[in-house]
Amino acid sequence: MKLYEQLANSIAQSIQEGVLCRGDKLPSVRQASLSRDVSPSTVFQAYYLLEARGLISARERSGYFVTGGAVGIPSSPEPISKANEELTQVDVSELVFEVLEPIRVKNVVPLGSAFPSPLLFPLSNLARTMASSVQIMDPWSSVDNLSPGDANLRRPDSLALHDRWLAYCDG
Repeated sequence: MKLYEQLANSIAQSIQEGVLCRGDKLPSVRQASLSRDVSPSTVFQAYYLLEARGLISARERSGYFVTGGAVGIPSSPEPISKANEELTQVDVSELVFEVLEPIRVKNVVPLGSAFPSPLLFPLSNLARTMASSVQIMDPWSSVDNLSPGDANLRRPDSLALHDRWLAYCDG
């Protein structure tokens, strides 16, 4: 168990046993880190974990306060079981197409898809904006900040292009 989890469980146990009551202010992160001899980051993580459990809440410029009463501390998650020895071949592209197939049906709203309809994009506005910016843009500004790339990759590419040019000229 990690140190922040131990600290969070210790505070949660104090809340459960009634040592800390609803409305009580927890020590500041700095005070808790000094008194428990841990880093402020560890205290933050413990407080965030307690917030996620609903036992404490942060108040802006005031600190952390106990919000939960004597409630059961959630147990640690069950360890992940070992995978079966049998492996299953999965074709990811087929799964992607299976998920995206309902998007093609026009009278179905694809609520579960991460791909919005192309009709929602203001493409004509985007095209107008890009066209007007290209007209006033300095042509060299598009290549000013290009990195030179990897010399080990540039050399074979340039040699290959050179060989193609020679073959073209000879042919």
